[in-house]
Amino acid sequence: MGLSVVINTVFCYTEQSETSLMAAGNHFTYLNNMKTIVLILFLLLPFHISADSFKLQAGDLIFQESCSGDMGKAIKEVTSSIDQYHFTHVGMVYIDENDSIYVIEATHPRVAVTPLHEYLYPENNKGCYPVSVVGRLKAEYQCCIPRAIQEGFTLVGKEYDDGFVMNNDKYYCSEFIYQILLRANNGTAIFPLNVMTFKSPGSDEITEGWKEYFDKLHVPIPEGELGINPGAMSQSDVIDIVHYY
Repeated sequence: MGLSVVINTVFCYTEQSETSLMAAGNHFTYLNNMKTIVLILFLLLPFHISADSFKLQAGDLIFQESCSGDMGKAIKEVTSSIDQYHFTHVGMVYIDENDSIYVIEATHPRVAVTPLHEYLYPENNKGCYPVSVVGRLKAEYQCCIPRAIQEGFTLVGKEYDDGFVMNNDKYYCSEFIYQILLRANNGTAIFPLNVMTFKSPGSDEITEGWKEYFDKLHVPIPEGELGINPGAMSQSDVIDIVHYY
């Protein structure tokens, strides 16, 4: 039975019954309350339909804000994102011929193709799942998506770049997205690069978290080098934010 039928049935029943129940005030109140409840549900229904009807498209970017981990905390300290978010990761949606949805991502230890559910709700997070937000490339860049996905597949298995260095045949998450779209757009960047900083906002000091991180790697901190991060990508005018998980 459809919702409209249920609503009509409830209202029809209450209107026909009010006359006979006038003497029973408690019944009358009950039926009026039922009208109110059904009306509220009816008014809220379009919002539920809208949320449930969202469909990912190939090439969508899923930004994530981690809820745990030293790396996530370190990234949040030195980057900014849309609204009040602090994104720490990003991947690109791929949909196969069977309409199964995956995310191509540069993650530890290598570039991988991850099933959507696993990407949104990683098993090793023990219930502390990341917040996920979907960005969609604007119309003028949609033509680049098929080739970008192809380019992404050629990089599957490449090592994750712990040192955040560009053009070394290793890839960190946002660099991976930057590079496959660059190649798909015939060498013209879609997302701009930014000067990287690992300093606390308003300070000239590298954060302790980043000092410890790069010390363990025995590599120099790429302060002032060109790079890119998920937060900056989320703020770019080449995408629209289309969904919040």
